[in-house]
Amino acid sequence: MLRRFGDGILILLVLIVAAAWMFGRVQDRAELRPPSRPADTFVVPEAETTKEEAQKGPLLPAPSPYDDQSMVEAHRAGPWSSGTGFAIGDNGTWLTARHVALGCERLGVVNGQDQELVAASLAYVSKRADVAILRTQGGPEPLALDLNEDDLQIGAMGFHIGFPQGQPGEVVSRLIGRELMITEGAWRGRENTLAWAEVSRSKGLRGTLGGLSGGPAFDSKGNVIGITIAESLRRGRVITTSSDSIIQALKEARLSPKGEAITPLRADDITRVANRVRRDLKVIQIVCLPPE
Repeated sequence: MLRRFGDGILILLVLIVAAAWMFGRVQDRAELRPPSRPADTFVVPEAETTKEEAQKGPLLPAPSPYDDQSMVEAHRAGPWSSGTGFAIGDNGTWLTARHVALGCERLGVVNGQDQELVAASLAYVSKRADVAILRTQGGPEPLALDLNEDDLQIGAMGFHIGFPQGQPGEVVSRLIGRELMITEGAWRGRENTLAWAEVSRSKGLRGTLGGLSGGPAFDSKGNVIGITIAESLRRGRVITTSSDSIIQALKEARLSPKGEAITPLRADDITRVANRVRRDLKVIQIVCLPPE
């Protein structure tokens, strides 16, 4: 009886060890599996560079009370502060961000050929969005606007061209979604915007993107789809106006701009194209000049 009991114990121990070994094998295999994710989560493939390829995520949803929120402290433009603007009319009509121009007594547009300043006047300031319109004496052929967001999809590429830190530069991004921007300070407001995740930027550009505000945000087809208005260094985000902000501003200013799309854009060729549109003065630097 004792021997059989001992044999039984030995067999039981062997079974326990075998079961533990098999359990460990199962656990090891489970850890090698890729983590599951919800079916509606969109992962942007890093190798894709065109809008057509990137548009594999869901359509951009309508504004919602559940959108992410960001807080922005608004400041009026001061002497020698600068931003970016872009042509929407060949008669010298320019779109920019409100905070680039508002509060500035004298505005100047930098002539890209000889770096001289051309006087500009503030023609329109939106009451609800970070949008303003400037005028100069004459100007280049305008850029094309595509303000239809119906087919815009999460993951689409964006190209931001302008003068960050007062120097020529550009940023490539991918669309994250909508964001409600709450503004306090020099003015208060709530504005629906689009949030973009920064993917890359021009060589040597580090730190803040200040000065890029007011510049055009292009889609990969070469159409302007928004105005760059803010950044979040901590989160690596770039914020642009939504189409409705620009549409409302153009309606109030009684403008119907028509322009030509620039060449299709790619992340590996953005600097060459950006230099060309700056050279052609379709994208210009705006400077707040001190009072005379």
